[in-house]
Amino acid sequence: MRRLGWLGLAVVLATGCAAAPHGAWWPWTFDWDWLAPPRRAAPTVPISAVHDDQDRLEWLANEPIFIVVRKSCRTLDVYDHGNRVRSYPAVFGLGGNDDKLYEGDRRTPVGLYAIIEKRPNPRWHWFFLLDYPNRTDYQHYTRALERGDVPEGAGVGGAVGIHGTDRPQLNERGVDWTWGCVSVGNDAIDDLHDIVPVGTMVLIEE
Repeated sequence: MRRLGWLGLAVVLATGCAAAPHGAWWPWTFDWDWLAPPRRAAPTVPISAVHDDQDRLEWLANEPIFIVVRKSCRTLDVYDHGNRVRSYPAVFGLGGNDDKLYEGDRRTPVGLYAIIEKRPNPRWHWFFLLDYPNRTDYQHYTRALERGDVPEGAGVGGAVGIHGTDRPQLNERGVDWTWGCVSVGNDAIDDLHDIVPVGTMVLIEE
């Protein structure tokens, strides 16, 4: 098995999800919060991207930084122009593996999002706010309302993001404990803060 970087080996809990490099060397550091860059145009995500757990994704060749979160693999991966350069174990909402439908279901949403803000947080080191809910999420919510799958008074929700942990033992054991966010280890979120700018696209897959 090849040697991995300083953060160690990703814990892979789902069949078919390969180990990937941690802590690959980077020639620069991002610290662009003060610029608050607008969300860039989203790439076209091919159907084959779902569960496509590869070290190289050709459809991301033009994307300088892109995050893919695979709930089935329990990983958060960072790609640089299509090459996977980081992989971290991740845990998710304690409401189960289904897609998020409404506020309070404690599920992690599935879809294409952007990091719109990075905030320091006393519990989780950093909180990267995602632009949930987007148009697709509102459509899912509306259809769920029509089916009667939303409790009375429940809205579509918000404040979903990527953050560190104040429950490291649960993260290390792969236990889902959040109310819908993606949680990684604190070393991982500190590393991500340095390399991932506001505006980065995040694909969350089942």
